[in-house]
Amino acid sequence: MSRIRLAVFDMDGTLLQARSCWAHLHEHFGTDNSEMLRQYIEHKVTDEEFVQADIDMWEKNSNEPVNEEYINSILDEIEPIEGAEDLILALHREGIQTAIISGGIQYLADKWAKKWNMKEAIANELTDGDNGHLKFTIGASGHAKGPVMDRLLEKLDIPHGEVAAIGDTVVDIPLFERAKLGIAVNTENSKVIERTDYHLEDKDLRNLIPIITDW
Repeated sequence: MSRIRLAVFDMDGTLLQARSCWAHLHEHFGTDNSEMLRQYIEHKVTDEEFVQADIDMWEKNSNEPVNEEYINSILDEIEPIEGAEDLILALHREGIQTAIISGGIQYLADKWAKKWNMKEAIANELTDGDNGHLKFTIGASGHAKGPVMDRLLEKLDIPHGEVAAIGDTVVDIPLFERAKLGIAVNTENSKVIERTDYHLEDKDLRNLIPIITDW
């Protein structure tokens, strides 16, 4: 029996094909947030300022109201990576719970967590505001995934030594640091790979089943 009781997944680029659901929205609207992204990475703008800049750009470039329904319809275009569903279901059969901690959008995390019967999905809300514009609530900052994971483990009463963390970017390193087993997927970033115990070099997530269940 696996020593792992919980597998915590990043979402974008890890379970889903889009590297970033935020970038997917920018591609749809024909907008470019690269300058704000640079400032965000350098901690020069807050999560709130970063997201508000995104919303402002989408509204400026859209010929129709940018509301929750419209945003979610765009997010519905994003499909899972090959083997994602089989991996999640196989872990569940082994008694391993699964969760999402994502800097992405809550609608998308909830959609797939519900479909796959995952235990938790923690991301960032984009919903309709009273003023006719989108409002947002930060649930999992790209700068602070570690504390989010700490709170999740406390809630589920699962120690760090019984957790696997699976991700693809440097913002997932705090997840790896808090897990017994860290797994890098869909990446060639040496900083990410060096901080994990295992690197999945192909694209089929089903190949992680024996890694996690036999660990």
